[in-house]
Amino acid sequence: MEKILVVSSNKNATETLLDFLRGSFKCTPKIVESAYQAKTHLESDLLTELVMINSPLMDESGVEFAEYVTENTTANCILLIKAETAEKISERAENAGVIIVGKPFSKTVLYQIVRTVDIAVNRSAELYLRNARLEEKLNEIQNIDKAKFMLMEYKGMTESEAHAYIEQYAMNKRKKKSIAALAIIDKLSEQYL
Repeated sequence: MEKILVVSSNKNATETLLDFLRGSFKCTPKIVESAYQAKTHLESDLLTELVMINSPLMDESGVEFAEYVTENTTANCILLIKAETAEKISERAENAGVIIVGKPFSKTVLYQIVRTVDIAVNRSAELYLRNARLEEKLNEIQNIDKAKFMLMEYKGMTESEAHAYIEQYAMNKRKKKSIAALAIIDKLSEQYL
């Protein structure tokens, strides 16, 4: 995990968190001091993977901003907050998808939580890429089928003839079948539609 945003108004806590993240996760987090600055950063960097909030912030408690993060971005959110407050807002945070860590906490606990988030982020990225590849493959199949049906409807070909025609067209043009299918669709659309 490389895209981490640390939001903290306490300079000592910020330095401690930065040392921890740099040492444990070999990353260079972005640091801001307020929810307003963090929102501005998140709007400009949509690929932020984790937002770590050290509550309270200079312009709010941090709870509202944590909810903002989970509702408006794809980033995971860890809220570091006093233990007695953590108990009071735990249900609210859980419903919003915010991970709460009660202060004071040990580095081991924080490491385990951040590592778990890192694993989840990597797994989500893998699933997203796999899904994108499947969607691309599905679109290719749909384009080939559409070209095949148009050839059958407008050129009177059988399904096997249309399939062979698309393959031959792709070989002659040295293109993928799905690209050749799009060209055939365009050509037939111009002629008949």
